[in-house]
Amino acid sequence: MIVSIHQPHYFPWMGYFDKMAKADTFILLDDVQLEKGSYMYRNRILNPQGKISYLTISGDKHGFLDRSYREIASTNDDVWLEKHATELKRSYGESAFFEEVWDKIGDLFSKKEETIAAYCIRSVLRLKEILEIPTKILLQSDLPSDDTKRKNDLVLSLCKTAGADGYLSGNGARKYTDESSFENAGIRLRYQTFQPPVYDQMHTEEFVPGLSMLDVLFNCGTEKTKELFREASRAGKEFEE
Repeated sequence: MIVSIHQPHYFPWMGYFDKMAKADTFILLDDVQLEKGSYMYRNRILNPQGKISYLTISGDKHGFLDRSYREIASTNDDVWLEKHATELKRSYGESAFFEEVWDKIGDLFSKKEETIAAYCIRSVLRLKEILEIPTKILLQSDLPSDDTKRKNDLVLSLCKTAGADGYLSGNGARKYTDESSFENAGIRLRYQTFQPPVYDQMHTEEFVPGLSMLDVLFNCGTEKTKELFREASRAGKEFEE
């Protein structure tokens, strides 16, 4: 069984879901520290001027290093939820696919959660549903784990708990991964490679990669997005050593 692991992000980019789709079980790290400046509470879209704009969840980040990600409360929910909805309508409202996509995600901007992590988790699960990814999702907080473990040791521990015989890692984790520890545990370690597809984007002639999946959906529609996703996923070297 192949396991992959990642923090919940806010409406993640396509590569996030590629890693999810190539695993049998995907563990959402909701019991780790929030990383300042990360996509654990924000993501990027293109505004009507063709510039990158951030959708950022407002939260009480005071003392965040001493608290778990899932314990960090969201704040001013009415304000930022309405702002995100307005920004998406302003940026993509003229798309031929806006109503189709908004029907699938619009309710997320009217329902409140108590924490930043909860907002991110539900955005991940909704996009997973739209992309029709069958992978099983587990929350770190629902699994028995040693909260003193970090990075390589934490990932290895979660893989063992989930019964993995394979682990699909992102390339960014190479710098702290002790590959021999996975080999000794009988877990086949591989690294994800993913090249995002190029598609026509509103407000720009030069393609801007790495944006939220919302950008693909609003520009291409649900069916074309699923087609692009599957093609890009198949093209990647699924398990590169």
